[in-house]
Amino acid sequence: VALLFAFAAPDALDILGVTTVAGNVGAERTARNARVMREIAAREEVPVFAGAAAPLFRQPIEADHFHGVSG
Repeated sequence: VALLFAFAAPDALDILGVTTVAGNVGAERTARNARVMREIAAREEVPVFAGAAAPLFRQPIEADHFHGVSG
């Protein structure tokens, strides 16, 4: 939701890019979901960069069972 609000305020915010990391779902899905939000907001000029695929100091904990297949 915060990302959509940011995309909706081009006069107030100069978004240079969006970065994503693994979290409740894997890194590939978080990057995909950010690209979907960018498309919905009609802000496809903003690049999306996939970041870390896993936490640095522990095993990833995903919540696919809660967030569903698409995260």
